[in-house]
Amino acid sequence: MDNSLTFSKIVATPNLNSWAQAYNAGKLFAVLSLEKTEDLEEIESLNIQGKQLLERLEQEFFATEDKNLESIKKAISVVFEQEIKGVNISFVAGALVNNILYLFGIGSGKVFIKRGENLGLALNSEEALPKDITSSSGFIKEGDLIVLATEAFSQVVTEEDLNINLNDIEPSEITESLAPKIHKAENGKIAAIVIKYKRPFVVEEVVDEETEANEPEVIPQEEIEEKPTSNFKEYLFSLKSKIRKPDFRQKSTKKLFLILAVIIIGILSFSIFLGIQNQNNAKVKALFDQIYPQAQKEYEEGLSLVDLNKNYARESFQSAQKILNDNKGQFKEKSEESIQTQDLLKKIEEGLMQVSPIDKSGLDRSKLSIIVENGSGIEGTAGKGAAILKDLGYNVISTGNADNYKYEGVTIEVKSDKEDFLNLLKKDLAKDYTIKSSSSDLPDSSTSDCVIIIGK
Repeated sequence: MDNSLTFSKIVATPNLNSWAQAYNAGKLFAVLSLEKTEDLEEIESLNIQGKQLLERLEQEFFATEDKNLESIKKAISVVFEQEIKGVNISFVAGALVNNILYLFGIGSGKVFIKRGENLGLALNSEEALPKDITSSSGFIKEGDLIVLATEAFSQVVTEEDLNINLNDIEPSEITESLAPKIHKAENGKIAAIVIKYKRPFVVEEVVDEETEANEPEVIPQEEIEEKPTSNFKEYLFSLKSKIRKPDFRQKSTKKLFLILAVIIIGILSFSIFLGIQNQNNAKVKALFDQIYPQAQKEYEEGLSLVDLNKNYARESFQSAQKILNDNKGQFKEKSEESIQTQDLLKKIEEGLMQVSPIDKSGLDRSKLSIIVENGSGIEGTAGKGAAILKDLGYNVISTGNADNYKYEGVTIEVKSDKEDFLNLLKKDLAKDYTIKSSSSDLPDSSTSDCVIIIGK
């Protein structure tokens, strides 16, 4: 987890002809929008095409060892080397490498940077084709606010509006203030990422100087010889010099200083140990204080979206889960940080269960293609049913009218090899409809795995 960056995304709701996404992985950020220019059946789903492009971008970027302007630009050109016929692209990417921000654009995308009170345009890729990638680079400073935006975003949010909203606040507050205007526009091509650069958190290392315990200098006792005045005195003095008493005082002093030196070294060693431990604890706490609130905010955002848009809710839960999983190894087992992280991960898993396309039985709803038909004659019946199925994770490929408008309740038909989905479909639809008929005799020639007719 990079503690020098905080960011927040804003993406409009996609529709049949336009789709957009805001993406990040580590220090790589990108916004992408796709728009159909021709109504051709052979054009693949914009959602699928967009996700494939972003997956390839991640692969090519992280496979590049020496990351600089030219190498990243080459990686991006590989991603977009194949032209997508009948589709307009607006793409902007930014990569932070050693305090240098590298920017790239295809189509009509823009990058704004606000430094202090000044807002400037760092990149404008107007009308650039995939083969002609626009690029720029420069050093960033603490407090810089960077906005990567698709063409549609710049059409809805004027530069003056953007300047007013880019105050010295967190990116999440900025996107929150812009959200009403974005969603009111009802333009599926709108996507942007707001990034704030901060000075990286660094824990300074404390170097302790060891204090050496100096042994006291022992001064030998001087011998004062008296000159004898007689032979007897000379003999006595000679005898005393040969039988000297041991110097117990000197040995006791050495032993005392040795003990004191050991105690001092022990105290210093323990102090160093405590200092290192406190440094590590401070690092762990700083990391936890940074990632946990981010993960909790993503989780709470996912909860608020469960009933509104399960796909966006799933993305928020997965983002929170990734933040915690990437860093949980930094916390000691049974520590307060580890316990709080595990508790939030459990809540996230419970949230994912609410929006996951995979049922407890193991069936993946996203693997079942469905056509929803209106059998009641009431306008909007098929669209409403399709929305319910999409929120549950099913792959609804089209809607239309049934062969007549005399149907009652809901009729479900699946191909024989998808018979396992019958009970799951009945359970999912029973919350909103009355199931009148279900069978597994849908012809193999059908363009979908399942046909659902919604009657009166």
